[in-house]
Amino acid sequence: MQVFAAFRARLQLQAFEFFTERALEHVLAHGAQAPFDEVHPYYVVTEFAANDDAQEAAAMAAFEYCMRNGWVSDGVISASDAQAAQLLRLREGITESLARYKPYKNDVSVRISSMPAFLAETQALIGQAYPHFDVVWFGHIGDGNLHINVLKPDDTPDADFVSQCEHVTKLLAQVLARFDGSISAEHGIGLVKKGYLDSTRGPAEIALMKAVKRAFDPQARLNPGKLFDV
Repeated sequence: MQVFAAFRARLQLQAFEFFTERALEHVLAHGAQAPFDEVHPYYVVTEFAANDDAQEAAAMAAFEYCMRNGWVSDGVISASDAQAAQLLRLREGITESLARYKPYKNDVSVRISSMPAFLAETQALIGQAYPHFDVVWFGHIGDGNLHINVLKPDDTPDADFVSQCEHVTKLLAQVLARFDGSISAEHGIGLVKKGYLDSTRGPAEIALMKAVKRAFDPQARLNPGKLFDV
């Protein structure tokens, strides 16, 4: 989070995308070009407005500041639109590279300051319960949004995998409650996460949401059964 703070203080950030080594491995296997010679546990792709030399100098200053403090061990700044596209592909190509593994996905959010602790606790919890799971993380740091992808092992039947992942979601909801997070950040509660709404939202909040629903849709005709029952 120190890296995010350092860049946000100096630049007009348009994106600050995070992913793990496992995510990068899958993207590289899918045809992307490796950004560094050495492997690192975590990566960030940041995009910012660079309309003049001053902005580029500010970016370099932020990078050097992070290097001096030991928060960053390597980096590259794109010198062309083509190189920028290659770097963005490292993040944007993750979902496509994972598709063949039938990933079980969770899309959660926590406070930005809590993201490292949340990731570490959740990864440890999943690893303890299901050590055979390959868990791939990526997300949007500026939004406090993390995508958790559990890849299906080849030797695990589909039904068993879904059952195990539903248990993972229950564990995840418990961790999110401790971090005051949300079980669904970008894609809504809908039907799949309906049973977990009360893990991160209290009775008063849900009652207020239902009151708003009734005010605009008193006969519950619009998208019935989603989020909660009225």
